[in-house]
Amino acid sequence: MLADLQAGHLRELAAERAGEEPQRVPSESFDALIGYGASFFDGDRKPATLAAAKRPPNLVPLRRDGPAFPSLPWHPEANRDGAHGGEADLLLQLTGKSEHAVARAAVEVAKLIAEEGLPLTIAGTYAGFQRDDGRSWLGFHDGVTNIEPSQRLAAVECPGDPAWNRGGTYLAFLRVEVDLSVWRELDRAEQEAVVGRDKLSGCPLGSIERTTDGLRPQPIAPRPPGPSSDWRERDAYFNPPETTDPLVEASHIHRANQARAAGGTPAGERIFRQGYEYLEDIGPDGPSLGLNFVSFQRDLQRLQQILGLEGWLGDVNFGGPGGATTDGPKSPRLLSLRAGGFYAVPPRGAPFPGAGLFGVE
Repeated sequence: MLADLQAGHLRELAAERAGEEPQRVPSESFDALIGYGASFFDGDRKPATLAAAKRPPNLVPLRRDGPAFPSLPWHPEANRDGAHGGEADLLLQLTGKSEHAVARAAVEVAKLIAEEGLPLTIAGTYAGFQRDDGRSWLGFHDGVTNIEPSQRLAAVECPGDPAWNRGGTYLAFLRVEVDLSVWRELDRAEQEAVVGRDKLSGCPLGSIERTTDGLRPQPIAPRPPGPSSDWRERDAYFNPPETTDPLVEASHIHRANQARAAGGTPAGERIFRQGYEYLEDIGPDGPSLGLNFVSFQRDLQRLQQILGLEGWLGDVNFGGPGGATTDGPKSPRLLSLRAGGFYAVPPRGAPFPGAGLFGVE
């Protein structure tokens, strides 16, 4: 159905009467991806024979009786009434160049489930978008140190354990709420120290001077590459170099990018991430907003390590010195988890990706 929609065919506009011509709508530029969660393999709401494969060992539900990750707590509204937002048997990710393309595809899925009487219930939907300035709600450049194109496949492609996911990948979805009021309590220099970049140019910091007037971050270069530069030049500019400054080393971009080896090597604990901002509401207390963090990796252990180990992001909520350290800006507690889940994403196959996982003919 989604493939037909991409070509401009809507089910309800098919010819039903003699002499009619089917009507087409403009073809839409969107992509669809299907993933399988831990409950698809281990859930108690289905026949035991439905999943004809074992669950991969790192494809696990997120912890609910405490923080999902050591320094990333659940939002107070996240687990109300026992609802496990973001986790389900199946995930359908729809991405497109317009809100309309994604929204219509989502509605067509809901209509198909109802019209065909499919044994499926939509557990929830999470919308998001990417800002046209390439920045996050924090005001800083976002996603500029992603894996370079030549290394992405090696970093995300499952090598074959389990065999049914050879050539596929693993997806992590985290809907992270950002407390802007906490962030705005920091001045620009403190924000730059926590992030590890100059706020205006996006340039990584080489050092941070401590003065009687506060912090004085020092970018490594005077200006960013021009608009005609290619990705290699931009990548070299935005990627943080090694540093001996403990404050810079404690910043977000250094904590999140501890492994500098190529993505396909055992030492290259790399992930390929996509970020989609969201805005839920603006009320008397200010906006409710955050980031839909979506990452792809050959093994979910990679993300679990980044978010779980000290020295990475396991001892701070976002960035800055951890523990009882008093040198530099206090690590802000501005992130909380609204929803999240892990999914296996099998490679393309007929009649759909992962069809062989169903223990039915």
